[in-house]
Amino acid sequence: MDEMGMSICCLMCDAPDIPGTNRCKQCISRHSSARKELFSDRAETGLEQLARRLASMIADPASFTSDAIHGVWMSNYHQALLKHQGTRQANTMEEIEEIFRQQRGKEADMGPASLSDRNPWSKRPPDDKEINEALQKLSYSGRRGNAWWSELEEDIDSLDEGESD
Repeated sequence: MDEMGMSICCLMCDAPDIPGTNRCKQCISRHSSARKELFSDRAETGLEQLARRLASMIADPASFTSDAIHGVWMSNYHQALLKHQGTRQANTMEEIEEIFRQQRGKEADMGPASLSDRNPWSKRPPDDKEINEALQKLSYSGRRGNAWWSELEEDIDSLDEGESD
């Protein structure tokens, strides 16, 4: 159920918490087929859109705690998931400050910016050897040398000159 984003259903279930029971298998089968049906095509009716919205809420209740209608339930679900995972939400200022201290100690992932920093061509253009290697990897090895690259640069330069007139 975790993979489907429906682990809260298991936590709220009155069945014994024993994986692989007949009841669990039936629920997993029903929820799996319902999710496939729900998300297989475009939601055309208001009911389909509501069902998708509710399924999204159940999959990530923490993101919907401020919802005017369902927020209280989403908050309860979120707290139940945290408790089940052995964590809980910080309640005191000291707990919040400790979380910030821990986060400061972790190496920051800058996302796309960190990837671009690894690009060897971000500070300089590629040389002929690097261009040819890249072309071979991209299956453009039929072109010889970088004459086409020089022509492209000339075309760009001529466009830039035309704009400054």
